[in-house]
Amino acid sequence: MMADTILLAALIICLLLFLIYIALKPRKFSKRKILLIVTLFSVAIVSLFFFTGFKKLNSDISRIIRNSSPKTPDEVYSLLFKKPIDSCMTAINFKDQVIPKLDCCIWMEVKLCPTELARIIKLKKYQTSVYNKFDSLNLLKPFSDKPIWWTPQVLGDTIIKLNIRFNDDNQQTLFFGRDSSHVYLCDQAL
Repeated sequence: MMADTILLAALIICLLLFLIYIALKPRKFSKRKILLIVTLFSVAIVSLFFFTGFKKLNSDISRIIRNSSPKTPDEVYSLLFKKPIDSCMTAINFKDQVIPKLDCCIWMEVKLCPTELARIIKLKKYQTSVYNKFDSLNLLKPFSDKPIWWTPQVLGDTIIKLNIRFNDDNQQTLFFGRDSSHVYLCDQAL
């Protein structure tokens, strides 16, 4: 977990805010109180730094930077489903989840061959549902934050939905038609 890194960053920010507050209103605290508070913050920061360790802090910061950098559709697809077979996956549209909790989902529209779709289906234990095109409006109500291009209702008369719920906040949903060559993906991770 990154809780210790977050706590360390919060302590440093609080100390800086306190120092700015003192600079703006120097008569609010006596020198003795200021010295005591700065000493307590400093001891807490140094203690937490030694407890956390430089390697862990470096690792957490690197992970934050790596996760916040934009990814290509191929990278995201490989993270979700491993590398596609025979390069038979082509991303048509893609919207990444840049900031978890603020961005609800990863959205993808891909063209792929039926063997690739069969491979994906075998990776996880999806629940399968079949809908007709006329039920698509009810089917897509839970996906209110979807991009304009994310339109599973155009897949044909029959829409197949695969869904797997990992926990209360995380699930993955795939939509495709009978021809198995066009897939819409919503990977929700809050």
